[in-house]
Amino acid sequence: MNTTAARGPTVVTRPPPGPEPDRAAGALTGAYPRHRSNVRARVVEGEVVILDRQRELVHQLNATASHIWECCDGHHSIAAIARDLVQVFDVDLATAEHDVAHAVRQLDAAGLVEMRSA
Repeated sequence: MNTTAARGPTVVTRPPPGPEPDRAAGALTGAYPRHRSNVRARVVEGEVVILDRQRELVHQLNATASHIWECCDGHHSIAAIARDLVQVFDVDLATAEHDVAHAVRQLDAAGLVEMRSA
């Protein structure tokens, strides 16, 4: 696994995606991310591996990003996922909000989630 000493959420994509969209964390807090319906995810040794056959990519998520991925069901907002992360990983809310926004931006840039507003 490619998760050595990663503090925040990590999404490893092969080959690497293009540049991340430039969005502030605050702009995402009301968004409700949902897995793209045609990607397949499996848990391998406690971490999520996502197969995107359409784009011929495999994505590997560390434990934090895996937890965020599991919460991306279209029913939980970015803010709600951050509050959950505070409880599960014992981090402060500001760190959780940053980490969730960062991970969701990565998942969005990789085309793995669809975003909807409240």
